[in-house]
Amino acid sequence: MPLDVILEILVWLPAKSALRFKCVCKEWYNLINTPLFAILHVNKSLKPDSRHNRILLCDANFSISIVDDLYDPLKWIKLNWPKDTITNKLDIIYIVGSCNGLVCFEVTIRQNWTNDTTRFHNKVRCFLICNPTTRTFKSILPCSETKWTNDRISYGFGYDSKHNDYKIVGTRSCWRVDDGERHVFIYSLKTDLWSSPTPFTHVSTERRCWTNIKSVAILVNEMLHYLVSLVTEGRINEYKIARFDVVSEKWRDDLRLPVQVNGYVGVGNLDGRLYLHVGEYLIKSSDIWMMEEYGSWNKMFHLPKAVYKLLPIALSKDGSHRLFIHDDYDNTVELFWYDQRDNTRIPFKLKRSGRSGLYKLCIASLVAIPGGCSLTELQQLEKGAY
Repeated sequence: MPLDVILEILVWLPAKSALRFKCVCKEWYNLINTPLFAILHVNKSLKPDSRHNRILLCDANFSISIVDDLYDPLKWIKLNWPKDTITNKLDIIYIVGSCNGLVCFEVTIRQNWTNDTTRFHNKVRCFLICNPTTRTFKSILPCSETKWTNDRISYGFGYDSKHNDYKIVGTRSCWRVDDGERHVFIYSLKTDLWSSPTPFTHVSTERRCWTNIKSVAILVNEMLHYLVSLVTEGRINEYKIARFDVVSEKWRDDLRLPVQVNGYVGVGNLDGRLYLHVGEYLIKSSDIWMMEEYGSWNKMFHLPKAVYKLLPIALSKDGSHRLFIHDDYDNTVELFWYDQRDNTRIPFKLKRSGRSGLYKLCIASLVAIPGGCSLTELQQLEKGAY
């Protein structure tokens, strides 16, 4: 059978099956290990009708757990991180973002402001770029050019298709329009270096200060999206979405929200589309606005539940159900598929203990991490095997 035909067949396999098929013969091993195969497999996985596995991750109890198949939720599996990465119980793990099957984590350590043991701030220890499917990792030290703490910086993780590069983007959480700058620091996985491109100059001349509401940026269409607010006299009177282009490394024009917000608002990514979660605090329901075509909003779903207790995670493949997290503020989390056609909920039961954390969805892929290694390889390196 011609090699191109074999390639076309193999990219339809789930990632775990493709990994097992590497043992068939040397030809298949070399084929599945190529960057071309990884790219084709990712493109197939990202299609709406793809049956490839989707992975659910949770950062809680200072560790990361995963569910390998969203449609076969047997149990949570704890990822075995490199031993020298997380060594202190004060270390906290945050999911920065995921892209093409790679996931970026921020590892921070709590430190005292002064001698007062009751006051802490977070300092970034390192970043981890991980492929949960191949169990490979790369540890990245934070940028040495900045003294920002975790409390004053927002991070994002994205893919630059033009240069086939993955990037970590850090930007200040607060900026004034009149000073014309939003300082940015960027890590390139391809070059393994941090850089600081030219600051962005805003077109407005109004003397106003915008604050980023979330510490993590949302990646859609190779742009990082930041929900920002304008605070005047202690009150929020305007929202918008700031955008950073991962490819050109420049700020783009801001996006306006499709509706006036008088209460809660959240922003996120549902299978590659930007969404807004909007509701009023005194009304026990909320709406999901989705961006059908980039820049065009459409109100898609109405949720009959207190807005601040629900977090959308993913769309089902057939488009009929929605996965949400229900947080009762008592260290318990309920996951369920919600079907708005008949207002029913399908429980998503998993064997799990411990407090709740942040949930993130990613695809299963075979994308390689330049300079990365598996835990087994790391242990062999420590023993001097190489």
